[in-house]
Amino acid sequence: MTPSSTERRLEALAPRLKRQLERLYGADRLAALWPRMERILRDRAAERPDALAALDTARLADPDWFVAPDMLGYSTYVDRFAGTVDGLTERVDHLESLGVRYLHLLALLKARAGDSDGGFAVADYLAIEPRLGTMADVERLAARLRAGRISLCVDLALNHTADDHPWAKAAQAGDPHYRAFYHVLGDDEAQAYEAALPEVFPTTAPGNFTAVPAMGGQVWTTFYPFQWDLNWSNPEVMLAIVDTMLRLANHGFEAFRLDSIAFLWKQLGTDCRNRPEAHFIVRALRAALDIVAPATLLKAEAIVPTALVPPYFGADEGADWDGGFEPECHLVYNNSLMVAGWVALAEQSATLPHAIVEASGGLPRGANWLSYARCHDDIGWGAVIGDLAGIDPDPVARLKTAARFLEGGDGSWARGAPFQSDGSVLHGSNGTMASLAGLEAATDDEAREMAFRRIALLNALSIASGGLATTYMGDEAGLLNDTSYLDDPERAHEGRWLHRPDMDWSALDGPAARRISGDLATLRAARIASGGAGSPVAIATGVPALLGIGCGNDRVFLNFSDASVAVDGLDGLRDRVSGKACSDTLTIEPWGVIWAGPAG
Repeated sequence: MTPSSTERRLEALAPRLKRQLERLYGADRLAALWPRMERILRDRAAERPDALAALDTARLADPDWFVAPDMLGYSTYVDRFAGTVDGLTERVDHLESLGVRYLHLLALLKARAGDSDGGFAVADYLAIEPRLGTMADVERLAARLRAGRISLCVDLALNHTADDHPWAKAAQAGDPHYRAFYHVLGDDEAQAYEAALPEVFPTTAPGNFTAVPAMGGQVWTTFYPFQWDLNWSNPEVMLAIVDTMLRLANHGFEAFRLDSIAFLWKQLGTDCRNRPEAHFIVRALRAALDIVAPATLLKAEAIVPTALVPPYFGADEGADWDGGFEPECHLVYNNSLMVAGWVALAEQSATLPHAIVEASGGLPRGANWLSYARCHDDIGWGAVIGDLAGIDPDPVARLKTAARFLEGGDGSWARGAPFQSDGSVLHGSNGTMASLAGLEAATDDEAREMAFRRIALLNALSIASGGLATTYMGDEAGLLNDTSYLDDPERAHEGRWLHRPDMDWSALDGPAARRISGDLATLRAARIASGGAGSPVAIATGVPALLGIGCGNDRVFLNFSDASVAVDGLDGLRDRVSGKACSDTLTIEPWGVIWAGPAG
């Protein structure tokens, strides 16, 4: 009998998966672990629906399918966008009109009762938040999206579960098997770890441990007291998460956003971030997916300086391993580029985005950035401190200045708000794209025009930089800051709801939406025509405010200033934005974009 495709993949890829498991748990434990892992892989493969198995086959024949000029995305909360999963299914035509090929639904899985960190404290990985719908609804949505060539992404929180997850409940009830799923430390041991650990939410959730009497000690809680960190040094956690991930893939999810993966491995005396073992964990998950559901993508949420990002794509581990390159995530957020765009607007200098575009090249085959101008989270300024090393002797002061400007400082057109800070320390800033870019503050036609240009400028940065450029819900319509969250006791403490408004469908017929959506369509068409995707190329311009990016066969120039600038050497090219022929010396208007491609 001819071996099945799954069996062939298992034979070919088992060494890569075993290698990660042995690194994490040792050869002796691997001997007992592998038969159980193999059984999970075979069982989930046997359950794989025919439509998804066919997708596996198609994507194995085109492994770079997600590194393509037309691979553009959209991100939203279901309830903010359309109320329910079924309601979203009825709105897929809107996504298709935007040219979307990838849809990330935030906080879709069943969340903790009460405060849930915006839905990221997961109470059940295999159930949908009841007020949004059911898994059957999601399967129908996934089928509708596949018909439109749109891949569905869901969040997979690897670092923690909610404290009311069944595993956590069993642990609190005294089950030793599930108690070992979490880190439970004595007071002295917790303090020893705490000495080297930074705080993620110093204002609303200081510290990294929470006393839980039912657990008999201090539970590791990196983010919030109700989010319990999983103990990945326990191989039972690996088995449980692999099984969960493959079951979700069989429901029709084609991508997983791996939440907070920099935090997975704990080691005394370190900041417990970006440890080598965290990479081995994710590489194991990738190998399991490649065996059972190879149509599925892994996306890393690794909010770290650009220099620390490449290992999340994978690595060649050297002479002791004859298996070659070890792939990790297909996609990684280019968070630093997003932050750099806002810094550039605030200080009218392209210095920082130029450095990050330059550092973002050289991706391995079968890897892509996920780029974006705004998202559901704050603009986390600290992520680019490492990127500013060697550029600025006092990066914190520089970033504080940018933050104050975007938070509405004197003379600013921006209308953001500080996050987890009173302004005295550097942390983050909140606000919708339109409000941060000046549309909320604009009181006349000229101010509105400059705001629209700044919005187009940041969208051009995201799209021209080659990654899977993703729009956050409402940014295509120019939605402004929403302060109504302050009236909700469960959300009032969480400032990021400022830029998570409900979708205003009537706004899509308004002048702001028509202008912004028109600009987006033009930029996306230019990207597709350029043939550019994947690694961006930085072009030196000699003008501090002017950023140059090579995208496919084209050269894109972005003016991060309120004054006109000139660029030379474009004779014989055509601006894909305006449609006009370029002259040898071309003037770019304030906050303007020139996308220069072959005239033919």
